[in-house]
Amino acid sequence: MEPCARPPRGRPRSDGRGDVDGSGDDELVRRVLKGETEAYRGLVERHQSRVFYLGLRFLRTPEEAEDFTQDVFVRAYERLRSFSRKVPFSAWLYRVAFNLAVNAYHVKRRALTQVPVDGVALSDVRGGPEREVLDDELAQAVREKLGELPRIYQLALKMRFFEGFPYQRMARALKVPVNTAKSYVHRAKGILRQKLQGYLEEPGGTS
Repeated sequence: MEPCARPPRGRPRSDGRGDVDGSGDDELVRRVLKGETEAYRGLVERHQSRVFYLGLRFLRTPEEAEDFTQDVFVRAYERLRSFSRKVPFSAWLYRVAFNLAVNAYHVKRRALTQVPVDGVALSDVRGGPEREVLDDELAQAVREKLGELPRIYQLALKMRFFEGFPYQRMARALKVPVNTAKSYVHRAKGILRQKLQGYLEEPGGTS
């Protein structure tokens, strides 16, 4: 089976096209497996709304949900021969999407709690059996506090710690000198540390 074109970008229509019965799904799958790769677009159009809103529930932003939807349909296409027709295609697709959503959520949560503030990763400031619950709380707090930073500082932190940009690449992307890019990161970390002070203190410790 030849690789198909990537699913169309953009947020799903709100006209309900994704909310259809699966009576034609098996026929579309059969055509795709026979080599009619354009038939896959029909499956995308039928089910992209449900996949998009699943991604939005887990990842929170429309932009991330769009990327997630693309990934789901690429993964489903790659695995299409494993679809056995013992269950409706929509149920099979939703399982693929759900598994990817859970993985994406945990990757994002780890990224949020690994932003170093003054040299210490936020996820390292707590320990003990309550760690997983606290990590969830901390990830949510980091997400909220990042949104309160000036836009340029948000970009600097995301490029540096979420995307792994070296400073030279950051500087080119932001159209600033390298030292300015480093300064943005340093200032952003300082502000973020102040905003997260309550999460950085050990229980029972002093500020």
